[in-house]
Amino acid sequence: MRVLLFAQAREAAGGRSVLRREVPVPDPSLGGLLRELQEEFPALKSLLPRCRIAVNGTYLEGPPARRALSASDEIAILPPYSGG
Repeated sequence: MRVLLFAQAREAAGGRSVLRREVPVPDPSLGGLLRELQEEFPALKSLLPRCRIAVNGTYLEGPPARRALSASDEIAILPPYSGG
């Protein structure tokens, strides 16, 4: 699957904007993926709770942790932003 990181999330991942990942095992869910990303990039830990998450172009509402993932999914992590 592809994980797209924007703004501060990209910075927290060392400047990488696209990550390739396998479906997390033993927890093949969005929550499992987010835990793996926080372990790999500790700077994401404080940022992720404030981020919007989209799976395959659809923003998730509510807690995303239980959303099942497949190898073909595209996950976008978008930190809060402001502007006009």
